[in-house]
Amino acid sequence: MTRQVHELATEQYGNRGHITSRKPLRPENAPDAWERASLEAFAQGVPETLSVAEIDGAPYLRLMRPMITEVPCLKCHACQGYQAGEQRGGISVSIPLRPYQAIQAQLTRLGTIHLAILWLLGLLFFLYFKRVVDARIREVEQARSAVEQSERKYRLLFNEMEIGFGLADTASGEILDCNPCLARLVERSPAELIGQKQSILHPEATTPEGLTEDFVARRQAPQGNILNAQLLTKSGQIREVEIQTRRLELDGRQLFLGMFKDVTDLHAHARQSFLLLQAIEQSPIAILITDLQGVPQYINRYFSVQKGYRLADLQRSDNPVHQFLRRHIADFRQNGAATGIVPADWTEERLAQRKNGSTYWERSSFSPVYDQQGQLSHFLMLGEDISDEKNSALQFEYLATHDSLTGLANRLLLHDRTDQAILKAKRQRQQVFLLLLDLDRFKIVNDSLGHDIGDQLLLQVAERLRGAVRESDTVARLGGDEFVVLFPEVNSDATIVDLAESIRRAIANPIRIQQREILVTASIGLSQYPAHGDSCAELIRHADLAMYRAKESGNCLCSFDPAMDQRMAETLEIESDLRYALTRDQLLLHYQPKVACATGQLIGMEALLRWRHPEKGLISPALFIPVAEQTGLIGEIGSWVLDTVCRQIADWQRNGLQPVTVAINLSARQFERADLACQIHDQLQDCGVAAGLLEVELTEGLIMKKPLAAVQIMEQLKQYGVRIALDDFGTGYSSLNYLRRFPLDVLKIDRSFVDDLGEDRSAEAVATSIVSIAHSLGLQAVAEGVETEIQLRFLRQIGCDQVQGYYFHKPLPVEAITELLARSQQG
Repeated sequence: MTRQVHELATEQYGNRGHITSRKPLRPENAPDAWERASLEAFAQGVPETLSVAEIDGAPYLRLMRPMITEVPCLKCHACQGYQAGEQRGGISVSIPLRPYQAIQAQLTRLGTIHLAILWLLGLLFFLYFKRVVDARIREVEQARSAVEQSERKYRLLFNEMEIGFGLADTASGEILDCNPCLARLVERSPAELIGQKQSILHPEATTPEGLTEDFVARRQAPQGNILNAQLLTKSGQIREVEIQTRRLELDGRQLFLGMFKDVTDLHAHARQSFLLLQAIEQSPIAILITDLQGVPQYINRYFSVQKGYRLADLQRSDNPVHQFLRRHIADFRQNGAATGIVPADWTEERLAQRKNGSTYWERSSFSPVYDQQGQLSHFLMLGEDISDEKNSALQFEYLATHDSLTGLANRLLLHDRTDQAILKAKRQRQQVFLLLLDLDRFKIVNDSLGHDIGDQLLLQVAERLRGAVRESDTVARLGGDEFVVLFPEVNSDATIVDLAESIRRAIANPIRIQQREILVTASIGLSQYPAHGDSCAELIRHADLAMYRAKESGNCLCSFDPAMDQRMAETLEIESDLRYALTRDQLLLHYQPKVACATGQLIGMEALLRWRHPEKGLISPALFIPVAEQTGLIGEIGSWVLDTVCRQIADWQRNGLQPVTVAINLSARQFERADLACQIHDQLQDCGVAAGLLEVELTEGLIMKKPLAAVQIMEQLKQYGVRIALDDFGTGYSSLNYLRRFPLDVLKIDRSFVDDLGEDRSAEAVATSIVSIAHSLGLQAVAEGVETEIQLRFLRQIGCDQVQGYYFHKPLPVEAITELLARSQQG
């Protein structure tokens, strides 16, 4: 621009302008002598030179100002060693003076006035021209300022761009320039990159010249092509980039301008999206995406495999899946519009149909899908095959509500059905009956024949019960050998009697299992809504009480009576009071004498437990002994009886009396203790009592529960010298084979046979047989419950050894039995 101004001034006015420097790039810019002197003056700080000097022999008015090196100037003049702020030359303006001199001569000739006018005009012209030159200089300065501003703007843009820029020499690969963005990509500063080989940016193998293979290949590549590459950061991390290159030529040098776009996150997102797409496509769940109208837009592979449809099939309006989607999505959106709430996820379990018509259970989930602007754009449906889950749930539900052995309803299902039946009966004013059935002597079958036989027996009983009831009735197993039958909608008592009789007949027939015929009987308790309760638990409890009454009385069927509740309350009260009887010394022993049958001499006694209640008086053992056995208190009571008897025998010995054998009764719980023999032996030792003075009485039923174990315990007792009596002989079911193996000392004839002596020949035959068996086995025979002379006479005739009963003595308290013992020894 400055050069153009000078050329214009030379053309129009003959003025000469010259840009010069002490180190000119071109010969035409070399300074003349005056300019060189001015440049030296500038170096001394002179801001401007103005003088008249000759050019080509002609005088000129010469004006010169210095030029200062700025940053943009370095682009061309850096190679000359200049630095920003240094003086690099000057601009001179030379105005020819000959025209002025000619005018001056003419004016001289024309006179002083004319000369003055000429001088005045010349001066005015000079001032005008100077003004013009100054204006031109200002234009040059403004143009230069605009260039500098433009360069600053583009430099700012270069530095602030979020895309990395780098300029490299094509031949050497040297990085000539880069912006901060590129430097940040590799965790460096621009100063660390500029001047380095471009291989500093890349982890790939390099050529022998230190260039990457991609860089070499791009020398011949088309302009603007894009390369996917990797950059190596200072910390050793890899960044993925897209590089777009252009070849440039600047000052005769071939350059590469590279634009680097960081696509690390983009590629990671793409990989993640691809992985997600593959996961969706290979998911074991049917996935479908619809538009807002319910028209399918996408299905995954499993959807096609599971249902048999292609996407094109689903987009047909007559397709059942298409219709299902449109209907449900319409309801889905309508509900959201009606409530003013954005539709949320929705799930249902349904029976879905495949293309081939087969069905399966599916959990269908619908979810809204929103676009980037947050607007509802699609719907997503997930279909999960839950057939196995449903089947498992049904199986679990069945197992939770049915007995695992028989397949009958269990307690949980029985409660539910009973409560439902009661609600219905309450509305319709009908009755509900509940029958509780307990198999008699089932434990004996289990113990003697084995649990497998017992289970098969229960299965056949369950099957017979099913066949004996109506379809509306429910047969349940509560556990063990207890069954319950629920009879809803019964209109009369006669109907329930007929139903109960049909059940009794069904069970009464012999059951054949593994070549064995087993005869089964049952005790049945019956309760009724509304008379006996209004809940399942209450009806079961009352039926259970009735069943136990049936079992006690020997009847097959017993209906609940409110008096049973009273007896149960009394039993609970007895249990509660009995727990305190031991600690409060309310228990005591009475002793019933045993006498020689032939002479009537006192030769032994039986200790009988009594309970003197502070409020109720003397309570019968028949009331509290069963309660003690049921609650487990019998073990503690039995230990107290043993201790009391041993101490009493020791007390008689200390008082000079000759003791006789004292018998005590053992309960089932005591007899089941493995250390029973040791406990009795230790107690005798502690009290200093001979073992032969103690006799333990065992019932047939107690021994025959576990005969082999019973033999072992009895043998241990015999080793210690304790006498053993088999009580109530003839009422149980012990075999003679077992009897000969038991280490017994005494057989006691049950009082049920003694009562009928002299009146019933069969009773007399049984008593005679028992005495005969006892003597043949070397045992003593003892009859209990002797109350008449006739009974005593018959027992003497058959050779019975000992008797006890009211004919001789009632059970006596300790003071009376002590006095009797003393009298018998004095006589």
